[in-house]
This record gives sequence, C-alpha cells and structure tokens, in this order.
Amino acid sequence: MDVETLVLTEYASNCYIVKSGGEAMIIDPGEPSPLILERVRGSTVKYIVNTHAHPDHIGGDAYLKEQLGAPLVLHPDDRELLRALLGDAVEPDLWVREGDVLELGELRFEVLHTPGHTPGSITLMEREERVLFVGDLLFAGSIGRTDFPGGSDTQMRKSLARVAMLEGDWKVFSGHGPETTLSHERWTNPFLTGLPELGV
Repeated sequence: MDVETLVLTEYASNCYIVKSGGEAMIIDPGEPSPLILERVRGSTVKYIVNTHAHPDHIGGDAYLKEQLGAPLVLHPDDRELLRALLGDAVEPDLWVREGDVLELGELRFEVLHTPGHTPGSITLMEREERVLFVGDLLFAGSIGRTDFPGGSDTQMRKSLARVAMLEGDWKVFSGHGPETTLSHERWTNPFLTGLPELGV
C-alpha cells in the first residue's frame, strides 16, 4: 500500500492519497488543492472518501469531483451535516454503511461505522496490511471532539472501545497529526486506557 499524506487547511487536516495497482483513493480532501491532482496524476482515481462531513475534511469535494469525475463516498448519517455546510453544491455518489467494502487495486477497505465525532463518521480498515484510516475518531495521544453538532460522547466511547479491541496491532492514519499504531495508543492514550473494562 502506497500512502501519501498532504496536510491541508488552517486546521492542519490530513488528506491521504492511497494507491494500489494503478488505482488511487483520496481520503478527506480538506481544500481544493491542485497538489492533490498532481499527486494522483497517472492513476485512476476510484474514490473520493469523506470519513465525516466537517468543513476541514470536505472542502475539496466539489473541486475534485469536477476535475476527476470520481465518485464521492460518505456515510448517510452525515447527509444532513453535509447539506448544512455545502447545500446542494455537492451530492455523494456512493453512500456507504457498516460492512461495505471499497476495493482499490489489491486492497479491500472495510467500512466500520464509528460515530461519536459526527453521526456518520467511518473508519476504513484494510485487514491484510493492518491499516486503519480513522478520520477524527482517534489521534496520537488524543481523540476527536464530541461537542460539535451531532457529536456524542457515548457513541464516541463505544466506537473507541470497538477499535481498541481489534486483535493485534494496526497502523493508524488519523484526520490530524502524525500516524501512530493502535498498540501504542492502547498503552499511552489516556482516552483509551481502560476503555474495554468500562463495558461501553
């Protein structure tokens, strides 16, 4: 798996470009950056994925759809949030739910519905390479906020516990900040420590 990180927007949001077998997937394009187009040149862009519908993760959606014609992917529980922010300017082409799979070259990304930061937040899980793209669910040493509209502390705790209890170690790519590993976060992140024992 080839993963490139572009840090975009004033909020330093991570936009990921994932490549496999001549195909590319753009995750969370926070702004209409020509740099994204430069980085996917020569690849067939199969998906533009929003892990959730906050402005610093969807700002480049309309631009990339126009330039690339690739389908925009979002969970339906963030439909209202997307429309509140962008109106009718952008409409997702593919609504994904728990258990759906996005195929990219030799890779298979399973969709986990991990609400809490927003109602429709998702995590993309690639089992063979043990990689998680978690959006703003989990950061190195911290977690996403739950005090925005649609956020839920209860749902966040459940989603974090679910991810924390995945077997073995996983590389974690977050919506902000550096990449990390699930093992490291289980032992050092104060928001994960003890979560499985809480029974949430």
